[in-house]
Amino acid sequence: MPADTPPDFTSQLVRFLVDQYYGGELATLAESTGYSKQQIKSWMAGERRPRAATLRYLMSKTLAPEFTVVCEYEPIRVDSSGEIGPELSRVLGGNHNKAGIYAFYDSMCNLFYVGKASTGLKKEIYQQLRNPLGVSFSKSVANPPEKRWQVVSFISAYEIPYVEHLDYPKHVEALILRLSKPIGNKVLGTLNFCKPPADVT
Repeated sequence: MPADTPPDFTSQLVRFLVDQYYGGELATLAESTGYSKQQIKSWMAGERRPRAATLRYLMSKTLAPEFTVVCEYEPIRVDSSGEIGPELSRVLGGNHNKAGIYAFYDSMCNLFYVGKASTGLKKEIYQQLRNPLGVSFSKSVANPPEKRWQVVSFISAYEIPYVEHLDYPKHVEALILRLSKPIGNKVLGTLNFCKPPADVT
């Protein structure tokens, strides 16, 4: 390629993805996509040109959120003292600060509540388990449960990566709520759309 030839669009695109989303680390993109660092380097240098399907795959892996299972129907046991923190640490493993969606189930695995955590699963789940149950019982029921942790027997949680210009966990939460309408959720949620950056008119 002559020195005065501008870089090919595909090489610019691959470089943009590497720089903007992988901190300039070829190894990170390689690990995410399965391509070798040498392949990616040759695309960035314009020595080789990736196929259109390859470019679409690179963009999908970079921009499209992929859900990761943190736990599914994991039993949670909170004693009468209501000490939730240690049990949540066990259930979530090392995913305390991940954004995502979580669900509470009763002892029969009936879906009770769905929530979203935009900043961290553990903090949000902890808060919601300590909230009032929000369900009325017949007067004939003696000592009805008052807090959510008293009826939640299982938890599922899923990591949902951050997406620019959209609170994606909230978007997914709204869709699940509108489909399932759990008894513990009072608001169904609103499906959101991507918002343009402030400097776009």
